[in-house]
Amino acid sequence: MKKIILVLLLTLTISCSDDDKTDKQLLENDKKELVENLDSYKVATYKFGKILIRASAEKNTISPEFQSFKSDLDRIFNKVVKYDLEDPESLTVLDYISIYRDYKKMEDFIMETDEDIFPTLIDAFNVVYGDSISRQREYLKGEEKIYIQNIEHSVLSAIVILSKDLGKEVSLYECSKTNPELLPDSEIKTLLQYIRGFLFFEKGLYYLSEDEISRNIDWLNNNKKVDLPYTRAMFQWGNLNNEQTHIGFHSLNHLFRGFDRLMMERKIDEKRALEDFEMFLKDAKEIGLDNEIVWSIETYLYLKNEDNEKAIAALTKLKTSKLLSSEEREKIDESIEYVKSRKPGEVLNSFYDKYFLSKIATKYMFSILSKVDWGKVLKEQNVPHTEEIFETIDIFKTLVENLEKYSSTEILKDTGEEIKNGGKSLWNKAKELAE
Repeated sequence: MKKIILVLLLTLTISCSDDDKTDKQLLENDKKELVENLDSYKVATYKFGKILIRASAEKNTISPEFQSFKSDLDRIFNKVVKYDLEDPESLTVLDYISIYRDYKKMEDFIMETDEDIFPTLIDAFNVVYGDSISRQREYLKGEEKIYIQNIEHSVLSAIVILSKDLGKEVSLYECSKTNPELLPDSEIKTLLQYIRGFLFFEKGLYYLSEDEISRNIDWLNNNKKVDLPYTRAMFQWGNLNNEQTHIGFHSLNHLFRGFDRLMMERKIDEKRALEDFEMFLKDAKEIGLDNEIVWSIETYLYLKNEDNEKAIAALTKLKTSKLLSSEEREKIDESIEYVKSRKPGEVLNSFYDKYFLSKIATKYMFSILSKVDWGKVLKEQNVPHTEEIFETIDIFKTLVENLEKYSSTEILKDTGEEIKNGGKSLWNKAKELAE
């Protein structure tokens, strides 16, 4: 009887272990990890700034708690919105200390509140910066509000990812707030999912990324004739016609799904990755793409297929890439020498592995995003208050940086002469914040 129980327990353990490795369970694990990644001071203070703006346009009493903080939120918003980027002294150390104190009082409310219960950013900007007609305009509601705030979250996730002060953490937050599944199937939805997929990949959330990109590939396969003007604008593919744009975007989706799968642990995932890479190369050659990302994938596949001669040719091309550091170029030289003497069946050398491949892909994508003139793109799409949006992002950078700087007595001690010269009164205020 004991043996039977032991066998049953062993079978159950093996069964549970297998379940943990299903695509569905691994995707759920990534979703939990995403929530954990958003628990940071930088995200909290950024969200605080977003709620300041959106809540400023709120006319209704959402909850008793919101009502108790409404006057504080409005007071802080009125102070921050007047900040002059050309005059850093327009918000003083005392102002930041005061704002931080108010933030700490409502911190739980900020963290527990979904910013999307408030009017959209566009509605809030209309109230602050719009003309008399814009200010009287009825706020967006229902599906239209959902659509616009999804666009806002997605665009902000792409804009801030390259920011030194906001960067990946805040970008991931905006990404988590985007819900492409609530949008109708369209080019916009596909671009939103691609940006989310790239950000999830960059953060190591490979199953979330694969899920986004797989839906993109299905949509592109089923909508080959749909015009893709936004895609051409984002990737600066003005020289490509619509058919070529489809192929190019299709190739990039297969490329990053391949990387997602390559970074996964199961053997079946590596097999799927190789299939994605082969599709990427097929698409790339069809539109004449020949750059570092093509050469890196070619090298990987040639090494897998024991074609050392072609692998060396691809590595030689890759060494010319401007995306690589001098140290990486030196290691490519080492890889070439390794491949020359590599015997059939030997594993790939430690340098040219999936981590190096993903590093090249990430640099490649960042190089594309860094060239996008988002201000120009938004203006061309007639997005209202574009200049104010970018100015507000710059204000957010300053707000996040300085609230963190003045958030404790120890940090205040390190800020230098500004604090020392502030007098006893200022130092007492600083100490209150640490208590």
